[in-house]
Amino acid sequence: AQLLRLTIGKLSDTGIAVLAVTSDAAAHSVQMAKALGICIEEGNMKCTFQHPSSSSQQIAYFFDSCHLLRLVRNAFQNFQTIQFMNGTAQWQHLVELVALEEQELLGIGRLPSKLANSQKHILKMNCAAQVFSESVARALEYLLSLGLPAFQNCIGTIKFLRLISKLFDIFNSRNCYGKGLKGPLLPETFSKINRVLMEAKTVFVTFSDTSNNQITKGKQKLGFLGFLLNAES
Repeated sequence: AQLLRLTIGKLSDTGIAVLAVTSDAAAHSVQMAKALGICIEEGNMKCTFQHPSSSSQQIAYFFDSCHLLRLVRNAFQNFQTIQFMNGTAQWQHLVELVALEEQELLGIGRLPSKLANSQKHILKMNCAAQVFSESVARALEYLLSLGLPAFQNCIGTIKFLRLISKLFDIFNSRNCYGKGLKGPLLPETFSKINRVLMEAKTVFVTFSDTSNNQITKGKQKLGFLGFLLNAES
């Protein structure tokens, strides 16, 4: 944290304005964020810290969205079932989708085959991006419309995947010409982006496991709270 403050001060001396800082979501980065004065607690978010060279300027803090996506994926895989105000998301639906693809009955919404092989398998980040995608959500919708028994209760899973996918698109935006939620934050796109962020803020605090333990207050809360911190920033 001290080195970061020193670096920002040196940049300021050369005329470079630092508006935000982005780090990964590893344990040491979380400790650094807290040392800077960032608070990552549900209901008590503080997403900015004091600029070392300007008493009137605050610097926003972000966690890298790819790391957050991986943490959310691991939490989903670990809990298997996540309950929330709009339904219930079940990891088993993704396992069933992979199994169906392996039978060559479905060619859309590709997922890593390792997903079906082991509940304990920890997938890489790019696999996490495949899990939380619009194509997977559409694939589940299609299977639901077919009336297949294994997918009759997958509406909650579809909502969960879509919400995480939208958040990832917003915070992973890298192109000023991007379309939809992948586009830059501008006055004309603010309303659309803000709706997603407010939905996440409302829904995430209702996440619970099958024992009704609130996930955002448990050991695997960082992925979800990290997205909420980014939303505040």
